Amino acid sequence: MSRTVAPPSRARARRPQWVRAADRHLRIYGFMWAWFWGICVAGIVVTTLVVLGVSGTVDFSVVQFVRQGPLVWFLMSIAILVATVYLGPHVANGMTRRSFVGGSLVAGVLAALLHAVTGTVLTLLEGVLYARMGWDHDATPGVEYTEGVWQTGLGPLLLDYSLAAAAGTIGGLLIGITYYRLGGWWGTFALPLTVLPVLYTMFATSWSEAPFVPWDVPPVAAVLAGGVLLVAAAIAFALLARTVPVKRSES
Repeated sequence: MSRTVAPPSRARARRPQWVRAADRHLRIYGFMWAWFWGICVAGIVVTTLVVLGVSGTVDFSVVQFVRQGPLVWFLMSIAILVATVYLGPHVANGMTRRSFVGGSLVAGVLAALLHAVTGTVLTLLEGVLYARMGWDHDATPGVEYTEGVWQTGLGPLLLDYSLAAAAGTIGGLLIGITYYRLGGWWGTFALPLTVLPVLYTMFATSWSEAPFVPWDVPPVAAVLAGGVLLVAAAIAFALLARTVPVKRSES
């Protein structure tokens, strides 16, 4: 007697709600990951060739500017859309706000790790290319050598990328749910608080030091403080989303 296999749709329905939410959000993050890094790789290649053509050598990392520039803001914009657009349909389909919170945070962290691994691999591959070409894999252009975090090892490099990417996803979720719940005016007034994890992680943690911190602290302290801010942002997102009224126009 053959065993009956449940239809795929019924099997999916039996999965926990937060898993279904995370899966839906990860599809969005994954699709945008492919587009983002495809554009970035093309830009890195063009920039490297232009610098090489102008100066005859390349003495600084080009990949680092992805982390310092578009990565965090790109992920933040995607997370804002996830928090504001998908909550209504999620609840309208009979699922709970709690599962939306869990799925959003899990997907945000996994997406951040995906971007972190990608950025780390590209940075290391860039270092291999520079070594073969005899170029300095430096943090800043010029004669004076400035060590980048990639020189300190794989662990610090991956941690730096992970914190930056997680700041984008978790910070974006918090900003989005704040606007969704409080409206445009109060959401804007709350921006100095909701965007703080993003700004702090962007500027207080860096490739080698913590230059924007107004006191002399070791880099590990700046990293730990950034981690605490991200946990606080995730908790704030959960508290706002678990009791948020869902707008009728989206249900």
